[in-house]
Amino acid sequence: MRGRNALRLGVSALLLSAAGLAPAQQVEVQRLEEIIVTAQKREERLRDVPQSVTALTAQSLERLQVNDFSDYVSRVPGMTATSSQPGTRLTLRGLNAEGVAATIGTYVDETPYGSSTGLANGGVLAPDLDPFDVQRIEVLRGPQGTLYGASTLGGLVKLVTEAPSPDELEFRVQATGESTEEGEESWGVRALANVPLGSKAAVRVSGWTRSQGGFIDDPGRGVEDVDSVDTTGGRASFLVEATDDLSIRLTGMMQDVESDARSTANYFSSPLEPVAGDFDQFRGFAEPNDVSNRIYNGTIDWDLGWGSLLSSTSYSELDQDFVPDTSALTGGALSHLVNDVTQEKFTQELRLASPETKHLEWLVGLFYTDEDANLDQELFFGPPPGTPPPPLALTIDSDYEEIAGFGTVTYYFTPQFDIAAGVRYSQNEQTAVQLAGTTVTGAQDSDDSVTTYSLAPRWRLSDETMLYARVASGYRPGGPNVLPILPVPTIIPPTYGSDEATNYELGIKTDLFGGELRLDAAVYFIDWDDIQLLVSDEVLPGITISGNGNGGTAESKGVEWAATWVPADRLTLRWSGAYMDAELTSDTDVFVGGSDGDPLPYSPEWTTALDIDYEWDVFTDASAYVGGGWRFIDEQSTGFQPGFGAPIEIPSYDVIDLRAGVDFDRFSIELFAKNVTDEYALVTFGLFGQTPTGPSGLPNGAATILRPRTIGLALTARF
Repeated sequence: MRGRNALRLGVSALLLSAAGLAPAQQVEVQRLEEIIVTAQKREERLRDVPQSVTALTAQSLERLQVNDFSDYVSRVPGMTATSSQPGTRLTLRGLNAEGVAATIGTYVDETPYGSSTGLANGGVLAPDLDPFDVQRIEVLRGPQGTLYGASTLGGLVKLVTEAPSPDELEFRVQATGESTEEGEESWGVRALANVPLGSKAAVRVSGWTRSQGGFIDDPGRGVEDVDSVDTTGGRASFLVEATDDLSIRLTGMMQDVESDARSTANYFSSPLEPVAGDFDQFRGFAEPNDVSNRIYNGTIDWDLGWGSLLSSTSYSELDQDFVPDTSALTGGALSHLVNDVTQEKFTQELRLASPETKHLEWLVGLFYTDEDANLDQELFFGPPPGTPPPPLALTIDSDYEEIAGFGTVTYYFTPQFDIAAGVRYSQNEQTAVQLAGTTVTGAQDSDDSVTTYSLAPRWRLSDETMLYARVASGYRPGGPNVLPILPVPTIIPPTYGSDEATNYELGIKTDLFGGELRLDAAVYFIDWDDIQLLVSDEVLPGITISGNGNGGTAESKGVEWAATWVPADRLTLRWSGAYMDAELTSDTDVFVGGSDGDPLPYSPEWTTALDIDYEWDVFTDASAYVGGGWRFIDEQSTGFQPGFGAPIEIPSYDVIDLRAGVDFDRFSIELFAKNVTDEYALVTFGLFGQTPTGPSGLPNGAATILRPRTIGLALTARF
């Protein structure tokens, strides 16, 4: 298998060489444009940031027809997303043990969004927001504890939206239609308006609605294409430039996702094969899963001359309603659950940054957040003879309050060499109360304090080449567990601690051949301690409870690269990938099922992506383009599941996408095909099948299936 992977990488390298003229040849080519990012909470060129950052620009997102995480994560080295929609778990550099809390932070502009605790399903509720009308998506790989704080021990995903502009009136409308093999048609509409309000203010409004057809069938219920998804969202932003030095921006955003079922098929585990058809699942009823997101932010940016002061005030809401069929897991004793997760989060950040200088730069900040979450469950039991019993209502109310201070300093020893150092001290207090109906059955408090740090020497060999090293830490807060309803002993601790990761990294960023080729590469090693795990305990025969715990250690090491090359005018090639070795270095608890040496879940050893685009003029005011992409995802292991024994290996797969279009001054048309070869692939596998066992008593689970070949047309008008 290693030889096969090496061959794939060799083929992609040959494609890079064969697709255009060699850089050494004297041809007229364009230089690569500079990308400005805010990864270190100040604007700077992407190639000057001393850490691994991927920036996906608005043009790239539009060309790739990106709707959600699944459309772009494979183009970010070392990143995976596991989802059966809606509800997504993000992983960077393998830091994933399928715990309840997130290991990846998510930001929308200056707003941290999503849960910081292990009591609101934050690990599987990453905000999969439509990236329409964004400047770029920034993905920061490796721990980001110093500047971004809690739950960023694996990295950070940041959506930077387009700000209102007082300079011009702008309107844009886009409509798409898609046809999926073995599935229903899909359609979508996006629109935006930017309206100046004089020379100092503007308002920008955007909205989107999308209906994605399903492709999974349920023969037992006689229903086809059950996994359709409807998404509706919008954003409104108001900007006023009160003076040349003071600006105020107010933004509100919403998105609702309604899903009729998950995109999973029933699979046996050994051998890994479908129970019935490749796209067949079996459920007793439809499993609706709805997720609602609301984000409100006010940002004040004030240039004081000797420094800049930024205040960001945010309030956000998240709500998930999910009704899974649980009859198979309980032998019919429990027919289904009604899960309702709600979260309200207030955040305030103040930071003061020095101007750019040639000697010393600094940034200091204060951060406060208060998060209230509620996890409601109604348990519906199977109907015994006579009248079915009423549902059992269980509730966990939790509160998370954190205050932190942070700062970074960059000292320039020479124009070629500098060192950046940072530290953050965070302290949180948490409470959790469990109720059965209206009766309090358990309550627990916890508090936690963590110090994280970063150190990054940077050496500029020339104006085009930079070497850097980075040592950085990140953490995920611990918290309280709640006691079981029944007065029985349990291995689940009353509280669990934070887990921490330390990243050691060496990298190079360089422009070669006069700016025709840009290369970003890094090697890293991550040490992960006190891993937070979901621990289950069978307290009585047939009765199992779950909670959070700490146990085991893990390591992740690898190589990542991203290259962009313009070998000829208007021909662009992008090649990215990663080699990753992420595994446990000690056993987990027996009730978790992980052993020393087991690979971390959904951390493929090899991933790579190659994209090629070529443009040319067809009329005086129009240009045409063609392009394509190839993505490879290596074999990967599932989570630690005692019911299946050892982790299960999911086969590798390849995906090829194609696109072509014509861009006129006022409108454009694009034809695209995703998964053009109709590759059938499994994305995830877990213990959640309809029947508890199949032939010979084999366990039955649910496999998330890659969306089949989808061909679409997009029309865009600007006026």
